[in-house]
Amino acid sequence: MTDGNLRRIAKQLTPPIVVTGARRVARAADRQLPEWEYVPEGWAGAASGLRGWEDPSVLDAYRTQLPQFRATSEGTAPLAHGTSAAVALGSGSIANQNTMLAFAYALLLASRDRDRVSVLDWGGGLGFHAFVARSVLPAGVDLDYHCKELPQLCEVGRREVPEVTFWDDERALDRVYDLVLASSSLQYSEQWQADLGRLAGATSSHLFLTRVPVVFHHPAFVVLQRTRGHRFDTEYLSWVFNQESLLGHVAASGLQLIREFLIGPGCEALGAPEPDETRAYLFRVRA
Repeated sequence: MTDGNLRRIAKQLTPPIVVTGARRVARAADRQLPEWEYVPEGWAGAASGLRGWEDPSVLDAYRTQLPQFRATSEGTAPLAHGTSAAVALGSGSIANQNTMLAFAYALLLASRDRDRVSVLDWGGGLGFHAFVARSVLPAGVDLDYHCKELPQLCEVGRREVPEVTFWDDERALDRVYDLVLASSSLQYSEQWQADLGRLAGATSSHLFLTRVPVVFHHPAFVVLQRTRGHRFDTEYLSWVFNQESLLGHVAASGLQLIREFLIGPGCEALGAPEPDETRAYLFRVRA
């Protein structure tokens, strides 16, 4: 009898209350592990068995936070809320406001002297940045906002956020945009160099990489994040980039760095060879 058959039989024979209790014990054990941990074997050696971004808790967190985030982006209150659904919005923070204003700066540069600006938000969840964009653009400037995401998020987005165009495949990068945005998303791509080249090739004006973890002396390395202390209930891998290497890849794609932003501290991954920082970078196409 195969292991799979044994597991199925055990599931059928085990009372539901025992299964539920076992899951609670397992989650309690997970919470004793560090949230962030260095993965010395790298991406390929650690990716097997991780639930990643397709875990249902990710979709649930974005969907339940959507009305609140839309509301906080309207009116005159500070733009001081994070755009990740992993954490509750709370009352806002100076760090989040700094992040939002850096995005606003990039958007306004990309839209200068235009009556219409197109944006691609690569890995943008349910398009939370689109609400911020609409609130800071001058009256009379049309916003053409596109979001590239996983299919399950796109399905909800098309229904709940009709003002945003959602793409669940690579056709999103066959177009050209005034601003291409990657907010806390590039580091979750195993083949980040190839994706970065495609992002650079999809803009006619500006590329904005934000909420990017970087180090300055050690080569890029991989970390594991366990999110069970937040609104997600999953785990996934991500890169911590070497800043010089990251900027070199963008420069080789024909873009010029015009502004760097300090965003905040890094993840403090257990065992990491160098502490990281979170930064943002605004590039433009060379004339």
